[in-house]
Formats: sequence, structure tokens, C-alpha cells
Amino acid sequence: MIFFHLFFLDNIFSVKNIIMNKYYKTKIIFLISLVLCIFIILALLGYFSFVKHQTSKLHSFSHKLEDKYQTLSLYHTNTINEHSNSSSIIGKIEIPKINLNYPIISECSEELLKISPCRLCGPNPNEVGNLCIAGHNYDNGNFFSNLNQLSTGDIIRIYNLNNEYLEYSIYKKFEVEINNTSILDQNTNNKKEVTLITCNNKNKNRAIFKAREMD
Repeated sequence: MIFFHLFFLDNIFSVKNIIMNKYYKTKIIFLISLVLCIFIILALLGYFSFVKHQTSKLHSFSHKLEDKYQTLSLYHTNTINEHSNSSSIIGKIEIPKINLNYPIISECSEELLKISPCRLCGPNPNEVGNLCIAGHNYDNGNFFSNLNQLSTGDIIRIYNLNNEYLEYSIYKKFEVEINNTSILDQNTNNKKEVTLITCNNKNKNRAIFKAREMD
């Protein structure tokens, strides 16, 4: 009888130890998971804070342009730029639908494209011809990243240095391969046109938005 009681007590303690071991293991796993979750959340917060900081810097740069910059070639087209080798602000682009508002730089280079949209080729703002403006796609952060929200008929405003603007209506949007320079054609039948150029970061093609002066 005593042996039975001892055996019974041993079994109870064994079961209790098993339960306690499982409890402690579960608790340890929970604590490790909690620490990992906190670490991941802090890492994500740090990443998004960094992205926000970089975005703020880019916007700040676009509003603190100096008068002149040295220029290089970025888009590797065969188009010969007829303008000088120094760059400056020549106007401003505004698209009300997507709250886009940036100065336009007269020349196009890798460094200048990090600051603001640039004239790739064509006339000064609101002159006869095809004003081609290139801007980086920062994936919904800056510059031309929200152009994909535009539709035909949407309005683009181009300002000159006298703060006078003309409105252009988008009549066509499409994509071309990176080596396609037909979009830079200046034959506009004596009309004023604007071509916006940015990258589609999914397939590396160029996204094109063509607009003409409204009557």
C-alpha cells in the first residue's frame, strides 16, 4: 500500500515536472518571440524614418537650387542640347491632380535629377516646340513617382520665370524602351507641347506623358 502511494506520488511529481517544463519552455519561446517582434518593429520604424528623412532632404534640395550647375549626360540619347553648359532654374511645373510642384532645371544630369525635374531637350517653358522634362521616379516619394495616377485630359501647368503659366492637357500616355528617342521629336506643327519622362521601376521602361497647350 505504501509502495502504491509512493508510486502514485512519483507519477504526480513527474506529471507536474512535465507540465512545468512545458510551461517554462512556452514562456521562453513567448519571450523570444516578443523580443524578435519588438526588434523587427524598431527596425521597420528606423527604416521608415530614414526614408522619410531622405524624402525631406530631396524636397529641401528642390527648393534650394543654386543659380548654376555643371552638367553631364544621364539618359544617353543622341540628342544634342542646344543650350549652354551651365544650368539654372528656367521655370516650374505644377500638376494639381497629384499635388506636384517643382522647379525645372535647364539641363539634365545625374546629379541634377536628384534635385528636381530637368529639361532633357526642347525650348524654354511655354515656347513653341516639345519641352521634354525628365524626373526620377522615387516610388511615390518624390518628383514624378505619382505620374501613373494621371489620365488623358488632366492638366499640367508650366510656369516661366515671370511666373506666367500655360495649361497643357494630357492627350497620350504610354511606355517606350530606354533607347527610344522618338519622344524627343521637336516637330510639333508650330504648337506648344510638353513631354514628361520618368522610369517605370518595375520593367525599367520609360513612362511617357504627352500634353499640348489648351485652347
